[in-house]
Amino acid sequence: MTKPNKQRPNQDPPLSEHRRTHSEHRRTHSEDGVDLTLIRWMLSLTPEQRIRALEDNVYALMRLRNGNIAT
Repeated sequence: MTKPNKQRPNQDPPLSEHRRTHSEHRRTHSEDGVDLTLIRWMLSLTPEQRIRALEDNVYALMRLRNGNIAT
């Protein structure tokens, strides 16, 4: 008598953690609510791009506070 096949036909084997795609196991927020996607985005930028993004945000905040900003 042969052993029954525990795996059903046409059923893929379970994926190990290292074979899963990034979207399957990458969290978007930490346990305390920090948006991890923004951190990953910022880390993907060069230092110059990070400074430019920071400056753009500072100028946008100044426009919101004062209604205008001299450029």
